[in-house]
Amino acid sequence: MTLAWQLAMSRPTRRFTLLFILVGTSGGLLAQSPSQEEVLDLYRAAAEAYAQQDWDLASERFSQVAHLRPATPLAIEAGFYDLLAMHRRMQIDTLRAASPSEPVGNMPKSSPEMHRVRFAQACSHWHCLASSWMQSQGSTKTPSYIGTLEGRIDSVLRIEIEQAFASKSYRQTLSLLNQIRRQSNTESLEHELMGLECFVQLQRWTDAENSVQSLQLRVEEDLAQSPPPDWIERFLLRQAEVAMVLAKWKDAESTVWKIRTHFPECKVSAQVDYVLARCWIHEAKFEQARQLLASILESHRDATVDLQAKTWWTLAESYLMQRNYHEAHACYEQVLKVAVDSKWAELAQRQMAMCREASGSSIADRSEANNSAAVRSTQKQMPKQSR
Repeated sequence: MTLAWQLAMSRPTRRFTLLFILVGTSGGLLAQSPSQEEVLDLYRAAAEAYAQQDWDLASERFSQVAHLRPATPLAIEAGFYDLLAMHRRMQIDTLRAASPSEPVGNMPKSSPEMHRVRFAQACSHWHCLASSWMQSQGSTKTPSYIGTLEGRIDSVLRIEIEQAFASKSYRQTLSLLNQIRRQSNTESLEHELMGLECFVQLQRWTDAENSVQSLQLRVEEDLAQSPPPDWIERFLLRQAEVAMVLAKWKDAESTVWKIRTHFPECKVSAQVDYVLARCWIHEAKFEQARQLLASILESHRDATVDLQAKTWWTLAESYLMQRNYHEAHACYEQVLKVAVDSKWAELAQRQMAMCREASGSSIADRSEANNSAAVRSTQKQMPKQSR
């Protein structure tokens, strides 16, 4: 093995630099491609680093192999394991970001976002390479590896879906879900739930409702278990929210009571109570709704800013519908306090101005007030929001 090759195999190599080997000749330096055996040695060294969970070194060496033998099954395999190593590194970065005071081994700190971008680029490049190679092969040339490669492509797609969803790239997640659905003609429960969540976050309510309906039979079967699977609790919350947004109030309230019946120790009780309060406001049960909304603010002081803002906004709406402009104004002020410099602020200020104007003018009769353009439904007034 040449000295240059030994140096290339050592730890401090740089990614993408090993494209050829320099060897000494009587005429000076000559570029010479490494032999197949030397490339295989590098692949074995990469595999050894991978087995030892040295993800950076494994990724670096697998990448070198892919560049030394482009458009070959060896390059495709090296690229595949390079992606797996990068994925493991991303998982470590995520853990470190969640617990910044707890270092993971002796690995240097790095940006999770930087790794996500690199990973997405590497996945795109690998998919192109794998697809191009498969198209260039006759169905009888390498049938065994084509079957293996199809499994590799499926695995990479699943990792891409996981990463896109974790980074809240909901449109990309849906695109990848459609891709894997076309390839396998089936969809796992996990992916169906991901799709529902993406539709909710993107406020594609009709698609969300269709997604809910497609899972309904599975839900009814699993609810018969004792206790029901945990995923159903979150699903039912989304079902109730979708019904609420589409103004299917009876369906929304029915689903809320289903959650309370089957999950007495509900992990999303604040969101469930919020949906129920909205249903009660629609039924003009204002006092009941206000008590429930107040309990959310009191019992869930650690609730997200979005939930706090929605709760105060809905309280304000309940007072506005009864022409109690002073109380409505006070609740809109609370929206500003908890969601300053957010999507809520500008609209809350507009509503406060409207309350001030209305409270300073003569009081119209109740029917005129309820028909006023100022008294709109909660859903129409509320800013677009994630759930």
